[in-house]
Amino acid sequence: MLLTTWGSTGDIAPYTGVAAALTAAGHQVTVVVSSRYTNRFTMHAAHVHALPTEKQEDVLLARKRAHPRLWQHIPTTAAPVLLRTSAEADLILANPLMHPLCAVIGEGLNVPSVGVYTIALGMILPRLAAGHAANGYALADKAAKLALSHMFAPAVRYLRHSLGLPLRRTETLLRTLRDQQICYGMSEALIPAGFPHTTTGHWTPCRPDGWQPGRRLLDFLERGPAPVYFGFGSMYRTDTAKLNQIIEETVRILGVRAVIQAGWGGLHAETDDILTIGECPHDWLFPRMRAAVHHAGVGTVHASLSAGIPTLPVPVMLDQPYWAGRLHTLGLTPAVIPARHLTAERLEHSLSRLLHQDMYTERILKFRDRAQKQDGTGNLLTEINRYL
Repeated sequence: MLLTTWGSTGDIAPYTGVAAALTAAGHQVTVVVSSRYTNRFTMHAAHVHALPTEKQEDVLLARKRAHPRLWQHIPTTAAPVLLRTSAEADLILANPLMHPLCAVIGEGLNVPSVGVYTIALGMILPRLAAGHAANGYALADKAAKLALSHMFAPAVRYLRHSLGLPLRRTETLLRTLRDQQICYGMSEALIPAGFPHTTTGHWTPCRPDGWQPGRRLLDFLERGPAPVYFGFGSMYRTDTAKLNQIIEETVRILGVRAVIQAGWGGLHAETDDILTIGECPHDWLFPRMRAAVHHAGVGTVHASLSAGIPTLPVPVMLDQPYWAGRLHTLGLTPAVIPARHLTAERLEHSLSRLLHQDMYTERILKFRDRAQKQDGTGNLLTEINRYL
């Protein structure tokens, strides 16, 4: 079976857990992923193939705004690799950014293709999706697919031509993904009533093989009370110097300690009460934190809630405002502070409430108990067996 994913570190991580679960269940798994992340899958798959997308990723990281054609380069680069590696697959599993390509390949090879999503596409339009649960989401889903269609059109045309499938005058994701089966790896407890999809539960990432916490981090944790986590993951469209200053000022005023995860944005501050770290598995780190301030990426949201720690979302883009809004609607956080509106005063005020009002911790612990009733990868395996 073929499993393919592309995206940031947070986008990739849950699929390490999926690959490990599939392999443990006796499936022979081939993974196709960006060359940046192949080492994360080597212990969990029979074969790992690299997507040669590192050059495009470097360009995207270096730019605040990328030309639409640059985004087209990712699927057009991935398409030949996926076509070659799918030849012997009896099932193709694909994340949202690879699913349109795999849907076409599945059609051409007569192989089932199943989407394995950690977000629903409509969530990238949170204001529309947050309307009436069913109608608002349906509109957001259609709008998102239409907006993303241009990104995939050249690659989809290439695949249809290569597979001898009829070419279409217009190719939208509404048509490409029609009738495709999708499994959603998110906690049912986070989803509003009326959400039109069934969820399996969150897919917990595997730790990198041989990972151990660094001595500096261990020493810092042992020296004093539990710190507050600050991290914005793979978000690079942020004012790093401003964020560093806001974090330092907030830590000083509130008299707390902090661990900052540098992420793609390169956050960094060092004082007696602040330590900056690189990559660190959240399932190890978060239970050692007092609270978490983060960008509300879906993986980080699930990790902080699974650890049972109070969470303050500072969303930047895409689906992050959706998840931040869900945390607030569920009463799990006192506020949502969009990154563009973040100030030391706002952060200090909201973080102080989070740390000193016990009701947030109590609610999160109750939420954790409910969410843990879903076995994410176990439920996914049950769904996958239906397609084999």
